[in-house]
Amino acid sequence: MELSWSTDQARRYQLWATRLIGETYPPGDDGIRRCFAHLGSVQLDPLPILGRNHDLVFQSRVCGTHPGDALALIHRERLGFEYWDKMMCAVSLDAYPLFASLMGEGGKAWERNRAEKLKCTSPGIIDHVLATVRQHGPLSSRELRALDVAQQEHRGWKATRTANVALEALWNQGRIAVSHRVNYRRYFDVTSRVIPSTALERPSQPTRPFGEALLLRRVAAVGLLSSSGDAESWTFLRAGRRDGLPQHLVERGDLIEVNVRGISAPFYALASAEADLEAAMNADPSAMPQFIAPLDPLLWGRDSLRRLWNFDYAWEVYKPRSKRRFGYYVLPILYRDRFVGRFDGRYDREARTLQVISYHQEKAGLSVDAPAVRQAFGRFLRYLGGERIAFP
Repeated sequence: MELSWSTDQARRYQLWATRLIGETYPPGDDGIRRCFAHLGSVQLDPLPILGRNHDLVFQSRVCGTHPGDALALIHRERLGFEYWDKMMCAVSLDAYPLFASLMGEGGKAWERNRAEKLKCTSPGIIDHVLATVRQHGPLSSRELRALDVAQQEHRGWKATRTANVALEALWNQGRIAVSHRVNYRRYFDVTSRVIPSTALERPSQPTRPFGEALLLRRVAAVGLLSSSGDAESWTFLRAGRRDGLPQHLVERGDLIEVNVRGISAPFYALASAEADLEAAMNADPSAMPQFIAPLDPLLWGRDSLRRLWNFDYAWEVYKPRSKRRFGYYVLPILYRDRFVGRFDGRYDREARTLQVISYHQEKAGLSVDAPAVRQAFGRFLRYLGGERIAFP
């Protein structure tokens, strides 16, 4: 079965699926709990320019949050765990049995190969580090250095200590887990002391093959997954796409193809999309512009973002200054069902000042002086815990 939607219908559905409309979350921790359960996975990133990416994901959906709140709550209450899902993510606890099956196979292939190299160059190091974590955990690489455990130099794609590689290998295999973070530094402990028994006792083999289950999670996360391009959205799923897994799930009724008028490549959506579209169309958009995280699920598919939303966005933090078009840490601004602008910003913690380095108004968008945009900046300042805004 195929659906034919207008651009407006597709946009509204994607906003609804990514929880940017249709939900009114309570402020603070209660809202974070509910929002995280709905999203299922939030991409982590270490750069703390305006808070970190995961902080920004929550601030666009939940009022009364501040940088650092969400991940601390997720770890403190064991709402989820950290692992590979697209990239490094905080993943809701209900998905642990699924990812435990990947851990049991050795985890991510690149990390698995790195661990095999470490076994050859430093035999016994991984088991030694595991025994140390079991005795002294939770701990980080800093505590291993203080204990003088596995401090030999290891040369791979970059020089590091064998302790660091061993921790990554053990985490990748699911033998240890991230207990919490301090100033974003990961602290590891043996898995049985981190993951609640309710998740560990569930079958490690999911009812679906890993690739199928991951594809369904990914489609649920982004709402509409383009059948072509969008390499970022298909991370860990490219072999399945090449081997016809999406078409198999369409034929079986787990996914449905959505043809958006004016766009040649169809999108994949969950089988419930036709029924859910009515809820999406009836959902009230936010009355205030929303500042969207650079790695928000809505932005994972950069090709479909350009085709469906007429919005060309690239996160330019890793580009040389001379090649950046809009700035270092640029956030898109969403208003109702269109992108109206973007700004490059930085937060000065000592001066408690949000510095708006540059602002770019999209075609038929809103200027930096528009009352709705100024109101959105005020809300964003409260999220940062700041006192003033310096506009360009």
